[in-house]
Amino acid sequence: MTTIQLMHHKKTTPATVSNMWVYRQAKLIEVQVTNNQTYFLFFYKDRYINAKKTTAIRLTSFLKYALRNGHSFEDDHPLTKALLSKDEVYRLTSNNHMFQKLNDKYSETEMLYVLAMFDNYIDEKKIQAQCKKAFYHHRRNGSLLKAYRLLVNYVQVRPNDTFAKDMLHHFDFQKYSEMYKNIDRLTEQWSDPLYLESMFFDQNYPKSVINSLLRQYDIDNRQFDQLYLYFVTRSALTSMTSVAPLTEKLLNKPDQIVFWEKMLDHYQKPDDIIAKLVELGGYLSILRFHLKEDSEPDLTLFETAIEKMSSQELTSHYQQVLAKILTMYRDDTVQLEKVLQHTIKKLLPVLSLNEILHYLDTTELPIIKKLKKMRQLSDNPDQQFALGEIYYDLEQYDKAIACFEWEMELSPNDPAPIQYLYKSYVAKGDKEQANTYKQLMVNIPS
Repeated sequence: MTTIQLMHHKKTTPATVSNMWVYRQAKLIEVQVTNNQTYFLFFYKDRYINAKKTTAIRLTSFLKYALRNGHSFEDDHPLTKALLSKDEVYRLTSNNHMFQKLNDKYSETEMLYVLAMFDNYIDEKKIQAQCKKAFYHHRRNGSLLKAYRLLVNYVQVRPNDTFAKDMLHHFDFQKYSEMYKNIDRLTEQWSDPLYLESMFFDQNYPKSVINSLLRQYDIDNRQFDQLYLYFVTRSALTSMTSVAPLTEKLLNKPDQIVFWEKMLDHYQKPDDIIAKLVELGGYLSILRFHLKEDSEPDLTLFETAIEKMSSQELTSHYQQVLAKILTMYRDDTVQLEKVLQHTIKKLLPVLSLNEILHYLDTTELPIIKKLKKMRQLSDNPDQQFALGEIYYDLEQYDKAIACFEWEMELSPNDPAPIQYLYKSYVAKGDKEQANTYKQLMVNIPS
């Protein structure tokens, strides 16, 4: 669960993130506060602008278009976390204060573009009045291209604005209209990045324009947008060289692992990402990738992944893992026994014998026979020493200790269970307990 802090009237409130949408230059974060109120955080490019309490969404608002047509990411997606800052407090400001900040920070075209993004919360007539004011100012000064550019970007946010649509079809702007129809030429000149970004989003980022967009993002120092573009166009990506530094800067280690695992789905060179996951210790991600791949995985890497993972991680996919092992090593019983034994050692602390044997009952291997014997001995109080020996052999030292302690109670003068208790505590690294049983061994009459 991803949480942030909202501040309104100097009061800070925790909010839980629900989703993120990326739509053209906008990023929208939906959050819920404790009283079930919904807020949307608005970002322009990768800069936070404002947050708004939202009880209703107009059908023709920019917010509605963004939620319907934007790329959606869940709350714990690495990209969502990359955009949000854990340390930042997101302030809610009035419309007047927001307008003043926009006016100070952005060009007239961008300021109007961002202001129009809030048409769900601001009177549409006020937004249109601001558009008319800027448009007629340029037109009176003879800056027809600036006037046209302002309108053509404005309608990217408010496509139903009748004034803007009518003016764009005016005879005065015919030559600019023709110029903007030639996207290839416009891209070559890169004369209106704001408009081109919107167009390329709508076209699902053609491969031919990715490098141009990345250069623009680099110029603007928009690292989040670079990472986002790499992610959504990963099927066209041929190298990880530029991506890795961004992940290291914007994401913590666990989120880097999740990011690279998600990149695996469509990236052309999965071996590069596998190597990166090994570097990060993302063995669960490697295992999941191999489990859903039809091709035979790298056996050494597969075995390493099992070895490096925790018992809890392995348990989450144990049925698939056991089935994969039986398939991969079906022609090599020696290696099958070895890998199964190592896997079972990892599973025994968190799964019952019946859960494990359910998938292996028909397999006749020494390790399986040992498990079946364990099942037979488990409920027999007279066979706890034999059961403890099996647990010890499988490195289940806590369970082995319980068996040997029972046996020691029954036969206090028998050195065998005490010796095993000593060895079990040594194996666990508990020197104090090990020394206790070592002393007991000394005191037992030979």
